[in-house]
Amino acid sequence: MTFYVFVALETLGGQYREAVEHSSVASRLSGEIVEDLLHMERSLRRYEVLLDADSLSDYAQLRGEWQANVETFSRLPPLPESITQEFQSQIALENLAFLDLRDSGKAQALHSAIDELKVRSTQSLDDAHTIISREQEIFLSESDILRQRILFAAATAMLVAVGCLWLIRRLLARLIGRFERAVLRLGKGDLLQPIALDGPGDLRWLGRWLDWLRRRLLSLEKGRAQVLRHVSHELKTPLAALREGASLLAEEVPGPLTEEQARIVNILQNNSRRLHDLIDGLLRLQQAGYSAERIGYEKLRFDTLIEQVLETYRLIASERRLIFDCVVAETEIIAGQEALVTIVNNLLSNAVKFSPDGGCVRISLQHNGKEAILDVRDEGPGVAEQDRSQIFEPFYRSATSRDVAGVGLGLAIAREFVLAHRGTLTVKPSEVGAHFCVVLPVDANYLRVQKYV
Repeated sequence: MTFYVFVALETLGGQYREAVEHSSVASRLSGEIVEDLLHMERSLRRYEVLLDADSLSDYAQLRGEWQANVETFSRLPPLPESITQEFQSQIALENLAFLDLRDSGKAQALHSAIDELKVRSTQSLDDAHTIISREQEIFLSESDILRQRILFAAATAMLVAVGCLWLIRRLLARLIGRFERAVLRLGKGDLLQPIALDGPGDLRWLGRWLDWLRRRLLSLEKGRAQVLRHVSHELKTPLAALREGASLLAEEVPGPLTEEQARIVNILQNNSRRLHDLIDGLLRLQQAGYSAERIGYEKLRFDTLIEQVLETYRLIASERRLIFDCVVAETEIIAGQEALVTIVNNLLSNAVKFSPDGGCVRISLQHNGKEAILDVRDEGPGVAEQDRSQIFEPFYRSATSRDVAGVGLGLAIAREFVLAHRGTLTVKPSEVGAHFCVVLPVDANYLRVQKYV
């Protein structure tokens, strides 16, 4: 584009300089030729009066200048051959008349020739100026065409540049998108599928390092899970013996117990049971983190699933005179059934445990076309402001929950499954009791980050 504009402007500039030069030379020579003929005519009349050699010499000098100007004018490039021949014919006519003057001494023929030359010269000069003006018009026309071409070339270049920028942007977006999806998969713990990024060499190089990181994380995860299983198994074996021994003591198999001994046996049983629950909780938390990345997504009726989970708590609720205020809208969601059951079950379990006898547990489900929103409220002690930032941490027990049975893993496990669905689990301020809110996407957008384009 730049080269074309440079060449075109250079060519147009050369044409412009030539046109200006031709027009200037033609104007100058036209005036000189007309004046030369007038001077030649005056000099000839002076010769006729004086009949001296000086007058004839002056005429000869003037005719020489006239002939030189005519020769120069006839050689201007734009003039056609016909005008050049006309000027040569005029020179020849004057030559014949001048020779007749020199031979016969009579100027009549030269007078007639000069009169004819004035007419013919004027006509020839007008024709020459018309041709030169036409050359200028051609120059203007070519300049307009060139301007249009330059504008077209500039518009084309702009469109090409915009197209190239768009293509580059699309390519960069695809390359960055592949890298982003690979990083998101690593962040979510999906370590089974190999990472292989295609594209430029730098991106493939990053892909190889990401795959190395995936293998390393997978190895560490397997080692962590294996250590946890082994430790849990090793702890459960002596713990089972302790629980069995405490049970035998409580049943007074070795013999009657004093009141103090019975109290100590009761402490043993309670703490061994709590330790057993802690170990089971650890295994469930580890299993939740492992299962969250392998959820089998399917279309479910969220409201129906909530009703099914509520049925399991009807008996406990009747014994404690609890009321379930359930308002659920018909909601379809794409999610993992077991994960969704675990989320609802853990939230309801906490609500039931912390609600006072005769209290009310409120469950509401609504959706806005993109997200399903589940709210679970109870009338228990609630969650203090200072505990909200840590309530979802494993094994965290607030001051108000230490008198209630549990190991502090239900909310942590629920959050694992909520995050696996790309949702949020939050605790909201409430004047009475605790208020937990789950927001889950109802479509399968989360699947897009697990696939490569």
